[in-house]
Amino acid sequence: MSNIGELTKNTNGFYIGKIDTLAVAMTLALREVHSTNENAPVYEIHARSAAGSWVKVGALWEQTSNGTGEAFLQGSIDDPSMVKPLYIACFRREDESYAIAWSRPRRTRNDVPAPANQGEGDSENGEQDFDGSPAKQGKTQGKAKSEKADLGETTSDAAS
Repeated sequence: MSNIGELTKNTNGFYIGKIDTLAVAMTLALREVHSTNENAPVYEIHARSAAGSWVKVGALWEQTSNGTGEAFLQGSIDDPSMVKPLYIACFRREDESYAIAWSRPRRTRNDVPAPANQGEGDSENGEQDFDGSPAKQGKTQGKAKSEKADLGETTSDAAS
């Protein structure tokens, strides 16, 4: 996780702060959610628009660390202008402010698409290189084990 911002409580009791990354720069505010629903978030996340209004862009739920038992807030920020949601966690500091950290969701095997030509053999049967071009003969796994792929001249070959 990397810190990308912070939230501090203002005189009106709202948490306000900023997030800054290479692609995202926004002013945020948290609005406490009052609900009897046990699955409701603790806070709604609002961002200041270019026109100056506050727009709801996400929510935060309270979580507990499995390792330390420490409570923290976790959720995401999403907007039609963003390619993907930004997953964040907010960790309370001693001065009652929050450090905002982000993490990229872990990919599972199901997230990785299988090759289009899986199990089709060598280039004569449609095997492709990583760039999508037909695989060159002698470099495919479908060839006999006695054949070696021509890897070309290597740095150590060139030096001798």
